[in-house]
Amino acid sequence: MKKLIMVFLAALVVAVIHPTITEAKVMHDGAEVVKGQTGKMTFTKDIKVYKKNPNGTFDSLVVKRNNFFRTYDIEKYDGKTFYQMGQYRVQATDLVVFKEVPLKIRASFYQNPSYININRENGNYGRYFRKEDSLSIYFKDTPNGQIVEYCDDINDGTYDSCRRYLGTDLKIADTILGEEKRYELIENTIGKRDPLKESQPDVMYEKGSIFVTGGLIINGYVLVFVTEKDYYVWLPDNVLKLVGDK
Repeated sequence: MKKLIMVFLAALVVAVIHPTITEAKVMHDGAEVVKGQTGKMTFTKDIKVYKKNPNGTFDSLVVKRNNFFRTYDIEKYDGKTFYQMGQYRVQATDLVVFKEVPLKIRASFYQNPSYININRENGNYGRYFRKEDSLSIYFKDTPNGQIVEYCDDINDGTYDSCRRYLGTDLKIADTILGEEKRYELIENTIGKRDPLKESQPDVMYEKGSIFVTGGLIINGYVLVFVTEKDYYVWLPDNVLKLVGDK
């Protein structure tokens, strides 16, 4: 019995000296925020929401009035806005009450965030910017939600090309910076003009093609140089295999 007590006391001392380290929760508007979340939704009445299955069929889910749900990706086109609620996609209507998580809070989950324009109607769809590429990035609260302003540096200490975006017009993505490498394409793949799945397609590149990259990966897409065309294109990182150093 004495031995058990000693073991217990030793464990207690270790726990006090080396307490379990847990990350603090990020809270906003009375609820926890998670990485990738753009906001939260409630509904003014019980409604059905739908998801499309790979085989073309649809599943539905009844959501209850006043229950809140996290939202993730946002799509804006043809004058409409769509919110991704888990696997379900919900169109903005007068039945939907959406509250955005301020972009500054969303960005805090990323060590090196890139901001990508996902609004297809405000011009420059797919355009991205990072703090490393800009002289300044400002987050400003307005009655219509948080906006972001960033300005390019023109190398003489002045601002140029200042642009503004609504927070809900931007997707935040992880950015990986590395060294120049050579990669081989492991399957036929259509390139993208921007680091987004829905971005404008380039052309089909054949399996076995070799590309040189500058080491920039955004949102799971690698920026590669197409030698024969003398321009850059984005390819998913999961279809590229490292074949050697530059």
